[in-house]
Amino acid sequence: MKKQTKSIFVLEVYEFAPGESHTYQVYKEKCYRCAGPCALTWQTKLGYFETLRDAEKNIKKIVRRNRDDVYGFVIKEMPRDCLVDTYAPLSIRRYLNDGSLWCTGSDETAKFKEGDFVEIAYDDYAELGIVQDFDNAGGSYTVVACNIDEKGHAEFCTRLCDATCVLPPSLPVQKKYAAALRRGLKQAKKESADELPF
Repeated sequence: MKKQTKSIFVLEVYEFAPGESHTYQVYKEKCYRCAGPCALTWQTKLGYFETLRDAEKNIKKIVRRNRDDVYGFVIKEMPRDCLVDTYAPLSIRRYLNDGSLWCTGSDETAKFKEGDFVEIAYDDYAELGIVQDFDNAGGSYTVVACNIDEKGHAEFCTRLCDATCVLPPSLPVQKKYAAALRRGLKQAKKESADELPF
């Protein structure tokens, strides 16, 4: 009898939302949680696998189909007896749309530097941002994002993001958004400097 492992591996596939142009847009109605430039995505749990290798084999199968609507993949290692309603995977691995491993939850080396454009990946959208800093100890980035109102005015905010959620841009970054984010980074750095005690 085959011995069961203590973990199971959940493969999630992220796709660009159908019918959307492959450009960053500001979605006021479709995506109320993101008021800045983003790309809409869909998450689908593709399957549960006994081993990491089996889950990765399925990623390769999808990649071989050359689909242009795939955004990326995530494999979460979960306790076998705690699959439902749990928010603490034992490990997480994120893969780009070409199937290459991008990041694991234990990465402590920065892949981006200050001023790099990035995406913050959520379940239903990927938000465009710009890197301000990286915390080696915590494996997290400080990313500046922007909210854009109906008149086109930008309001900036900083987000502390786990490294597994920060990815290279999957789409070309339009000049207007690049300029806005650079202004936001400059503002965030000034505010950080103003907070210093001396």
